Amino acid sequence: MSIICSNHLSNFLFCIVLSIFAINIKATTMKRLHTLFLFLTIAITLIAQPICQVKHFSVSDGLAQGVVMNILQDQKGLIWFSTWNGLNKFDGYTFKTYKTSQESKYAFGSNRMGTISESKYGDIWCPTYDGQACLFDVESEKFIDVLQPIEFSTKQTNYVTRIYSLEKGIAWILCANGYAFRVDEQLCKKGEGITLYAPSNHNLKGDQIFNVYQDSEEDEWILTDKGVSIIGKKTLDTDFPFQFITQIKESIYLIAENDKLARYDFHTKKLKFVDIPYPHDKINNVTTIGKDMLALGTDNGLILYSIPQNSFQQIDIRTATQTSNFVESVYQDCQGEIWIFSKDPGIVRLNLATNEKEHLFTPKDEIIKHGRKSRKLIFEDNANNLWLLPTEGNFCYYDRKEKTLKPLLTDINNPKSIFSPLVRYYTLDNQGNCWFATARGVEKLCFFPQSYQFNLTDYEAETRAFLQDSHNRLWTASKSNYIQIFAPDGSLVGYLSKQGNITKEKQAFFNGVYSILEDKEGNIWLGTKDIGLFQLKSTGVSQKIGVNPKARENHYSIHHFEHQPNDPYSLSSNSIYTIFQDSRNNIWVGCYGGGLNLLTQTKDGKTSFIHSNNELRNYPIAYGMKVRNITEAPGGVILVGTTNGLLTFSNNFERLEEIKFYRNIRRPGDKNSLNANDIMHIYTDKNKTTYVISFTGGVNKVISPNLLSENIQFKNYDKNDGLASDLALSMIEDAQNQLWVVSEIALSKFNPVKETFENYELSSIYQEFNFSEALPIINARNQIVLGTDKGFLEVSPEKMRKSGYVPPIVFTGLKIQGHSTAHSIDNLKELELEPSQRNVTFQFAALDYVNPKGILYAYRLQGLENEWNEADNNRSASYINLPAGKYQLQIKSTNSDGVWVDNVRTLQIHVLPTFWETYWAWLLYFILFILFTASIVYVLFYIYRLRHRVDMEQQLANIKLRFFTDISHELRTPLTLISSPVTEVLENEPLSPSAREHLTLVHQNTERMLRLMNQILDFRKIQNQKMKLLIEETDLIPLLQKVMSSFKSIAEEKNINYQLTSTIQSVYSWVDRDKFEKIFFNLLSNAFKYTPADKSITVNMTTKEKTIEIEVADEGIGIAVEKQHSLFQRFESLVKQNILQPSSGIGLSLVKEMVEMHHGTITVDSQPGVGSRFTVSLPLQREVFEEDVQVEFILNDSQSSTPHPVDSMKAPEEMEEKEDLENNSDGFSILVVEDNEELKAFLKNILSENYTVITASNGEEGLQHAVDDLPDLIISDVMMPVMDGLEMIRQIKENNNICHIPIIVLSAKASLDDRIAGLEQGIDDYITKPFSATYLKTRIASLLRQRKALQEIYMNRLMEGKTASSPDLLTPSQPQITPYDEQFMEKVMAYMEEQMDNAELTIDQFAEQLMLSRTIFYRKLKSIVGLTPVDFIREIRIKRAVQLIDSDEYNFSQVAYMTGFNDPKYFSKCFKKVIGITPSEYKERKK
Repeated sequence: MSIICSNHLSNFLFCIVLSIFAINIKATTMKRLHTLFLFLTIAITLIAQPICQVKHFSVSDGLAQGVVMNILQDQKGLIWFSTWNGLNKFDGYTFKTYKTSQESKYAFGSNRMGTISESKYGDIWCPTYDGQACLFDVESEKFIDVLQPIEFSTKQTNYVTRIYSLEKGIAWILCANGYAFRVDEQLCKKGEGITLYAPSNHNLKGDQIFNVYQDSEEDEWILTDKGVSIIGKKTLDTDFPFQFITQIKESIYLIAENDKLARYDFHTKKLKFVDIPYPHDKINNVTTIGKDMLALGTDNGLILYSIPQNSFQQIDIRTATQTSNFVESVYQDCQGEIWIFSKDPGIVRLNLATNEKEHLFTPKDEIIKHGRKSRKLIFEDNANNLWLLPTEGNFCYYDRKEKTLKPLLTDINNPKSIFSPLVRYYTLDNQGNCWFATARGVEKLCFFPQSYQFNLTDYEAETRAFLQDSHNRLWTASKSNYIQIFAPDGSLVGYLSKQGNITKEKQAFFNGVYSILEDKEGNIWLGTKDIGLFQLKSTGVSQKIGVNPKARENHYSIHHFEHQPNDPYSLSSNSIYTIFQDSRNNIWVGCYGGGLNLLTQTKDGKTSFIHSNNELRNYPIAYGMKVRNITEAPGGVILVGTTNGLLTFSNNFERLEEIKFYRNIRRPGDKNSLNANDIMHIYTDKNKTTYVISFTGGVNKVISPNLLSENIQFKNYDKNDGLASDLALSMIEDAQNQLWVVSEIALSKFNPVKETFENYELSSIYQEFNFSEALPIINARNQIVLGTDKGFLEVSPEKMRKSGYVPPIVFTGLKIQGHSTAHSIDNLKELELEPSQRNVTFQFAALDYVNPKGILYAYRLQGLENEWNEADNNRSASYINLPAGKYQLQIKSTNSDGVWVDNVRTLQIHVLPTFWETYWAWLLYFILFILFTASIVYVLFYIYRLRHRVDMEQQLANIKLRFFTDISHELRTPLTLISSPVTEVLENEPLSPSAREHLTLVHQNTERMLRLMNQILDFRKIQNQKMKLLIEETDLIPLLQKVMSSFKSIAEEKNINYQLTSTIQSVYSWVDRDKFEKIFFNLLSNAFKYTPADKSITVNMTTKEKTIEIEVADEGIGIAVEKQHSLFQRFESLVKQNILQPSSGIGLSLVKEMVEMHHGTITVDSQPGVGSRFTVSLPLQREVFEEDVQVEFILNDSQSSTPHPVDSMKAPEEMEEKEDLENNSDGFSILVVEDNEELKAFLKNILSENYTVITASNGEEGLQHAVDDLPDLIISDVMMPVMDGLEMIRQIKENNNICHIPIIVLSAKASLDDRIAGLEQGIDDYITKPFSATYLKTRIASLLRQRKALQEIYMNRLMEGKTASSPDLLTPSQPQITPYDEQFMEKVMAYMEEQMDNAELTIDQFAEQLMLSRTIFYRKLKSIVGLTPVDFIREIRIKRAVQLIDSDEYNFSQVAYMTGFNDPKYFSKCFKKVIGITPSEYKERKK
C-alpha cells in the first residue's frame, strides 16, 4: 500500500473564494461554486501531506504471530520482532521464526516474548512471558536459559522482570524476589560469568532496583530503594533512593521522584544536591534538552534546569483546552520546539523563544477507536517532518505552515482513509524508516523528500500542452478542454474561455488543444487535434475583472483558422500537433496528417498557409504528412519530426520552390542511423547539441556537423545504455544545465559527458500516473513541468537525487549438497568445507528496507573467477564441484534506488582436499606413475619382442605362400601346354581307345593340379582379404549335382553308395557358384579320401525358414575327438600324415573361410570308426549380403556373356566354328605377344590356318609390331619381361594410330581384380590360363566379325552425315569406336569436304594432310571403315552425288564435276557400281 502526497496551491482556492464574493451572480451559480469551494478545500487537506509509503506485514507474509510486542534493529541492520509465538528475524525479504519450544536442552515454558534488547555481541535478550531469562545466540540460532545453572544449584526459581544490557557487554537480570544477576554476556552462554547481587550478599544496597546505568567511563550505577551502588572505579556513599539518572558532559545527574536533584562530578568524586525552587509532588520523567539543559516532567508542569546558569524555570502547560498540568513525557524537535504529552487528550507545543504555547488534538468525531489506548509516539523523518500519535488521537503529521495536526491518508482522494493503527511499540531504523508494532502485525513507514508537487487537472484528464508566456505565466491544456493559467508563484490565475477571457470561473475552451506557442509579437497560437488553429491577440485588461489590480493581459481576441476544402491556401489539416517560430520569424505549423504548413500574412492582413497542396511542391508527401514536432538547430536548419523519420531543410530560402528536404530514417545494420522512425521531440541544449527523441528508439544524439544531408550520423542511447525505457517522449534542460529525458513511466537524468543515466521511476512515487506527450517546460520557479495522464507535475530538479544509503550485506543462509545448514554463517570469518561438501549455495541480503525489490546483486568467487556475476534481484550464489583450495566469496549490491555502492561483503572459504588431493597423495601418484611407466615400458618392450617374433614368422609364412603362389602361376603355363594340346587332340583327332583312355587320364590329372593351384591362390587371397564373392541367384540342386558328378567314377570304382537326397525339387539361394563348387568339392574329396570301399556317402539337403542346410555324411574312418576342435585350422590334417593319404592341411580351412564369407556356418559331427557328418548352413536371402563390401551381385541375364573361370578345361558350346572361320579368313592379321616360346608356337600353329600371325616375345616388341604392322587383333600375355602386357596395352590405347585394334588378354592371373585391371585398360576380352583353344578361336572370330559390322555401320553413318557418337549407332554388346578414331575420321571427313570437287586428289596428299605415312593411313582407314582409301573416296563422292541429284538443281555433268569426276561416263560407271543403277535410272525412280 502506498500513500501519495504533495503540496497544493492554496492561493488558488483563496482567489476563487474572493471572486465568488466579489461578483454578483445567480443563486444557482453561487451554489455550484460553493460546492466547488468545499471540494477544493478538501483537496488541500488531502494533497498537503508529506510523501510516505506504508507497507503492512502480517502472518501471511511470514510473521510468526499478529501480536507484536517489541521491535529491534541489531548492529548488523537486521530487524527483530518479539511476538506471542516466538522471535522473528527480518532481512527485508523474508521472516525467519525461532521458537523456544523447539529447544531440547532447555525447558522453556512459553513462546511469548516481551521486550527484546541486543547484547554487545549481537545476541538477543528476549525474556519470556513466564519470566525466564532467555538469550538467543544468533550464531548457533539457539535459545539459552541463562539462569538455569543457578536455579539447578540453588533449587530456586527466579521470575525475571527486566533485563538491562549495557554497552560494555554486561547484562543485569532483575527478578521479582529482589535478586539481581550480573551476567557476562559472552561467558553466560557457557553457564559462567553469572554473579548474584542482593542485600544479603552485601553487594547491593536495596531489594528494589529502579535503574541500571553505564557512564562514559564504563562504571555501572545501580539505583535502588536504599541508595546507589557503583561497580567500577567510582565510589558513592548515599542511601537516597534516586530513580532517574543521566550524564551531561562529565557529570552524573541523579533525580528522585520526591523533589531531589543531585550532581556527581567526575573530578571531585563528590555528590552535591541541588534544590528545585518550584513546588511539585512528583517527578515523572527526565529529558535532556539541547546540550546542557534538563527538562523535569512533574505533576505540576515542566521544570527546566539550565546547567551553565544553574537556574530553573517552571512552565505551566495548561491552556483553554488543556486542563492538566501533569507532564508524562517531553520531546524537542529539530527546530527547538518542545512537545509535551500530558494526561489529557492531545499534545502541547511550546516555543521557548516566543513563549508560544498551543494545545493540538484530534477532534473527537475523527478519532479512530481501537478498544484500548495506543502508545504515544513522536518522531521526525529524514525530511524533518514531525509525526506523532497524541494522547487519545490519530496518527498524524504537523503542518508547520498551518500549525495544525493532519492525519495521514492512505488515499488522497478519500478524506476518510485515515491511517492510525493501534501502536504497541515503535522504532526508527538507521534509514529513518519507522516500524510500528501493532495488534495485527507490523507497519513500515518510509518517507521521501518533497522534490515535486502534483497538480490534478479537472476530471483527472491528460495534460497535452504547456506554455511559459512572456509574463512567466504557465499555460496548461488538458483533454478535458480546459486551459488553465498559473501565476509565476504557482497560484491559479484563471481559465481561458471561448470568448478569450481569463476568468476565475471555471470555463471550457474548444476541444483538445495539443500545442501552444507565443510568437515574438506576443500572440498566442493554439493548435487543436480536430478543429484547427486559434490565434489569441491581447486586447489589454478586461473591464469585467478590472477590480483586480494584479490582473495583466487577461483578455484576448480569438481568430480561428481551419481547413477549407475549397481554399487551397487554408490549413492542410485540422489536426495540429506542433507550432514553431524560427529565427527568421517564420511560423511553421505541423499537422498530423497534413504535413508542414508555413503561415504567411499579406499586406492587407489576410492569413494563408503554404503547404504541399499549393506552393510547397518539394515537400515529401509520401512519408512526411504526420508531423509531431518542429524545431530549429544552429545554422538555420529546420528539423521536422514525423512518424516516418526526420526531415531537415534550410530556412534561408528566397522562394518556396527552392526548399530541398532531406530525410533520415533508421537504416538496418547502420548503428549510426536513427534507432526508430517515430520522432516524438527534437531538442537542442545550451551547448548547441541536438537530440532526437524517438518512440521505441530512445535518445539519438546528432554527431554530424552537416544536418542538410540524408546521412546524418547519430549516437544512440537506449535501455541497454541505462535509459529507463526505450519509449522516450521528450527532453528538457533544467536551470543547472542537466538534461532530463521523459519516458512513459520514468524521468531520466542524462549526463552527456559520462553518457550515463539516472532513472527516477514513477512506480516508487506515483503508481497510478504515466507521463503524457506534452513537451516539458521550465516554469518561473525553475521547476520542470511535466504532463501526465491525470494532471501535471512540477519537479524541482535540484531535489531529485538518488539515495546515498549504503546497505550492509548479511548472509542469510547456506545450503550444502542441497540441504540447509542449522547454523548461521554470517559471523564466520572463514567457512571450512569438507571434501564431501563441494556443492554449496550462499544466500544473502542487502538490508535496505525502503524498496528491497529494487536492490540488484553481484557476486564472484575470487580464486575461481575474476569477473562479477550479475544476479539482478536473485539473492543466492551457487557453485558446483568446487575444487579444493582457498577462496574469497565477495557480494555487492545497489541500494533500493538502484545505485551501486561500496558495500562488498567478503567471506573466506576453505575447501578441504580429499586424501587423493593432498600433497602426500600427489607424491604417491608420482611414485605410482614412475612404476606404471616402467611397467608400461617393460610390457611394450616385451610386446615388441613378441610382435617381432610373430612378424618374422608371418614374413616367413608369406615368403612360403608367395613362393607357392609364384610356382602356381608358373605351373599354369606348362599346364596350358599340356591341357590345350590334349583337349585339341581329344576333340579333333581320331584316336584308338587305349590312346583316348590315356589322354583322358592326363586331362583329369591336369584338372586336379589346377584345383590344387587354385586352392593355394584362394588361400593367398583370403589371407590378404582380397577375395570377393560374385553372388548370383542360383538353383543349388543342379549346381550340387554338377559337383557330385565329378566323383561318380570314383564312387563306381570303390563301390560306394553315393547319392543325393532332398525333399524339394529346387531351391534358389544367393551364392558364388565358383566358391560353392569349391566348398563341396573339398568336402566330397575328403569324404572319398577317408571312406573305404563298399561304404556310403550321402549328401542331404533340407531347407528352413531363412537358411538351407546341406549335409555331407560318410561312413569313413571318422575324426578323433582331440582333432575336432582344431579341424578347420590351417595346415591341420584329419589324420596323421602318411604316404597313402597325403593332405595339404588347407582344404577344410579354406572351406570354413568360404562358408563364413557367405555368412553361413559349418559344423562337424564325427565318431572314430563310424563316420563323419559335415553340415553347411547358408542364408537364402539376398539382404544378408547388402552391407558386405566384399560382395558383388551378378544378374542372371548377363551370365552368358561373362566368361566363367575355366576350371574343368571343358570348352564352351561350339558356335558354328567352321562358318566363323570361313567368314573371318579374308586376310586378317593377328599379333601374338607371349614370352613363353612353346605357348607362342602353339598359338601361332592353331591360328595360322585362318589368319596371318605376327609374334612378339615381350610388350616392347609387341608395341613396335602394332605400330608397324597395324594388325587386326592382338593377343597378349600379362606377365612378361621388359614390358608387361598391361603397360603395352596402355600405350597402344594412348596411340591415336593403333588405339582402334581389339585386344584379347591371355593370363594366369584369374582373379576378379586382375580382370578388372585389364578391362580398365580397354581390352576386349580376358581369358585365363589354361584356356580352351576352341573358345579362343571362336572369340577371335566373333570380335573380327563385330569389327567388320562396326565398320559398315560407321561407314553408313558417315555417308549420312552422322558421327560415331550418335545415340542409335551402336548397341552395348558391340565394339565401340574410340574417341581417337572419331577424331581421326572427323579430320578425314573435313579434308574430304574441302577436296570434294578435286579430281586430282591422290592418296599421298591425303596421308600427308593427316601427317601419316601412306601405309599407316591405308591400314588405319581400312580398320575403321573397312574400305581402302580409293574405295572410301569413291563412296563419299557418290553419296554426295546422290544428295545433289535429289536436290533437282543440277544436271548429271554438273554433279560429276562437283564431286571430282572429270569424265561423266566414268562418273556414271562408278555410280552404278556403288548404287547399283545408273544416275538416269536413279532419277527416274525418284519421280
